[in-house]
Amino acid sequence: MIVFPDSWGPDFWQSDLMRILFGCNSQGQGHLSTAATLVPLLEERGHEVRVVTSGFRPAEIYHFRWHCHLPGLPYVLVRGKTDFRQTAINWFSTLPKTCWAIRQVQRVVDEFEPELILSDFEPLTGSPFLKKKCEVISLCRQTALLDPDVPLPAGDHFAKRITGTMVRIYTMGTTQQFGYHYAPCSSRCLPPVIRKELYDLPNVEGKHLFVYNYYHTGRRQLEDLMEWSQRRGVPVRAYGFQAEIPRGQHGLVLMQPDDRYQMLLDMSTCRAAIVTAGLMTPLEAFLLRKPVMAVPLEEQWEQYTNAWQLDQAGMARMSQVWDFDGVMEIPAPSAQHPLWKWLTTPAQRILDAVLRENFTDSGRSGQQFAA
Repeated sequence: MIVFPDSWGPDFWQSDLMRILFGCNSQGQGHLSTAATLVPLLEERGHEVRVVTSGFRPAEIYHFRWHCHLPGLPYVLVRGKTDFRQTAINWFSTLPKTCWAIRQVQRVVDEFEPELILSDFEPLTGSPFLKKKCEVISLCRQTALLDPDVPLPAGDHFAKRITGTMVRIYTMGTTQQFGYHYAPCSSRCLPPVIRKELYDLPNVEGKHLFVYNYYHTGRRQLEDLMEWSQRRGVPVRAYGFQAEIPRGQHGLVLMQPDDRYQMLLDMSTCRAAIVTAGLMTPLEAFLLRKPVMAVPLEEQWEQYTNAWQLDQAGMARMSQVWDFDGVMEIPAPSAQHPLWKWLTTPAQRILDAVLRENFTDSGRSGQQFAA
């Protein structure tokens, strides 16, 4: 259930149609994929939306009507691990560039005069130094990791504390915070945003194993996968790995180029899926009713938490190793899973909750997404 703060009275929004500034972290595909779903829906409602991204430059597959990309606070990944020391060094060394970027966003705010800012783990629009005259709402997976009502794996790890610090830095200037989560654990939880293309895909039990190994492995791991597939006689369609590995056929392993739609198509027609433990990919495989094994990147507390929560919810099996034999033994999930309705909440209804549109007066005190 979503429960809105008392401060959001009937006169909170200045008008039915708003000028909205949408901030999006472009490091990783999850934030951009969510923006690519929500921004067009906001525009369909008549809102005027401008998008600011920061971090790595977005792939060309993402197009927005008004878009500005700026340097932000990207974190350094080395073979899938966050290098906190190098990240801190980079942040300090690029401080003048970051200050310049904040001034650019301030110019956008002064000229556009947004009535609402939505920030998806984007540190410029979520900065406390931005002089805005409107609400700034954080919409991202990471804030759910700081929600006291969301269960977390036991242990007080260094990576957990550092991750919490980074989340607070990225959202320090936000006035409200919602976190995408697998279950409605609190009033601050939102269902993850699922692209409608997922529901248009065929759900076929094929013969191939789907592998998504983002940031993690190199040629040695590919050789292990080739040996396993040849021994078991199982074809594999693989995504990710290191960029220097040539795309194309390697024995029974087909190394696919980065193509989001083809990736979903290969997932929808696979026998089983073994993937790194980001928010969306294991969830999409689950919603396609595929057996899923989630392997967190080494020393990545956020991915470890994702895999643990997926395992606890019965949506995927967590593994610390790439157990290709094990994933083939996992049964396919059922659409009768108790969280199915929550996880398949349409993006329009998520926006209804965030923007408080299409609500009755009594609905302002809460909204039940799934019966």
